[in-house]
Amino acid sequence: MKGIKSHVEVLTQEEINKIHNGTLKVLERVGFKVPNDECLKICKEHGAVVDFDNKIVKVPSYIMEDILDKIRTANLNYKEDNKLNKIYGNISTQVFVVDYMTKTRRYGLLDDVLKGIALVEHLDNIPSYSAVTIPSDVPFGMTDIISYQMIYSYSKKDGGTYILTPTSAKYIIEMSEVMGKGIGYFLETVSPLQFRKESLEMALLFVKQGKPLGLGPMVIGGATGPITVAGTITLQNAEILASLFLIYALTNNFGGYGAFNHSMDLRTMICSFGSPNQAFFGIAAAQMAKFYGLTAMSNSGLSDALMPDFQCGFEKASTAIFSCLAGCIGIGAQGIVGADQGFSFEQLVIDNEWLDAYNYIVLGFEVNEETIATEIIENVGIAGNYISEEHTALYMRDSYWPSKLFNRDSFDSWASGNKEELLEKAHKFVEEKTKDYKNMQPVIDQSKFEELNYIVKCAKEEIVK
Repeated sequence: MKGIKSHVEVLTQEEINKIHNGTLKVLERVGFKVPNDECLKICKEHGAVVDFDNKIVKVPSYIMEDILDKIRTANLNYKEDNKLNKIYGNISTQVFVVDYMTKTRRYGLLDDVLKGIALVEHLDNIPSYSAVTIPSDVPFGMTDIISYQMIYSYSKKDGGTYILTPTSAKYIIEMSEVMGKGIGYFLETVSPLQFRKESLEMALLFVKQGKPLGLGPMVIGGATGPITVAGTITLQNAEILASLFLIYALTNNFGGYGAFNHSMDLRTMICSFGSPNQAFFGIAAAQMAKFYGLTAMSNSGLSDALMPDFQCGFEKASTAIFSCLAGCIGIGAQGIVGADQGFSFEQLVIDNEWLDAYNYIVLGFEVNEETIATEIIENVGIAGNYISEEHTALYMRDSYWPSKLFNRDSFDSWASGNKEELLEKAHKFVEEKTKDYKNMQPVIDQSKFEELNYIVKCAKEEIVK
């Protein structure tokens, strides 16, 4: 089997050109705010029109087109084969932790960060560990530093968290050097069309240390962007290209096409994670990324549901599948309750399970003389069965996905036995796999452990007054 191939589109080539041309007009006529003089000078050196008084950068269309041509040339090996790839989950550090069993929410603690480390070790489709929460029992200026310390000390998987200040950034970079770990900075815009002063300071700090920059604007239609789907996509594209220009100016390298846009629910004034618009945004992101010769990520595979119910499953599956069929290679963070309403350990376990099912489908199935099984079919003949066949024993593990969580029982068996629901199974998994997390031992040697402790001690002396 060649694997699943697809070709899903929501935009015609003419519409892609319209969005692209509209984007160029925005960058040339409106520009974007860059409140950092060093960055402004670098932008000017790369052909931008810079207003130093108002901190505004405008990029002439021919300059942007030249950079896009460089991107396409650099990515000549990029080929659109329409083949689906496996997808994996990641974690977005949340402020709150949600207890599904009691339906309550609280501020996250350092204990949750450690519990998350223990849990993710058992989740094959979550290949790296980001701190599940900002620990409220740690001084705010130290939360990202302490989280990195815990991850480097106790996690067998790579990971990190959002880096919050220029001061903490320098200590985190120092820790990464001790660990020999690659680390970069996620340079986000603040929509519409601006960068934060602190973000630019951190970006420069990383660049001067030879570290890469990533990008991922999050335009919200109806709030920080036009309410129309096309308008949201156009402003999102403008902020992505603005980020590409800035990253190229600072590093002479390119970021990817991270399209994390959403729509606002104007009834609640909450950013929607699960509306059908997320499918539009994901498909459009894949098409625009292909137009520029880049690979795309989108904030799909998410939900507005506050519990792991039918709505949650439907919204996650529909938006992720549409986006990935169109060509996105990455989805939104998992384990989230609703639209960034908090983190749930049980939700992360459930998300790991559906990702496993998705990846089973993507891998496809083998077609050869053995698997076609003509000889077996002839031998069993009419009205026979295949349960006792050696062929069944030989291929059963490759030919069926046995879920650890999803129900495959008959109604009668379920009704007469343990009526354990999906959420209860996920909760039991969490508690079983994390029962000894308070006694975790460092996974690094003692010298590195002590070096990390010393760096954190120095950070506390500077930050905590």
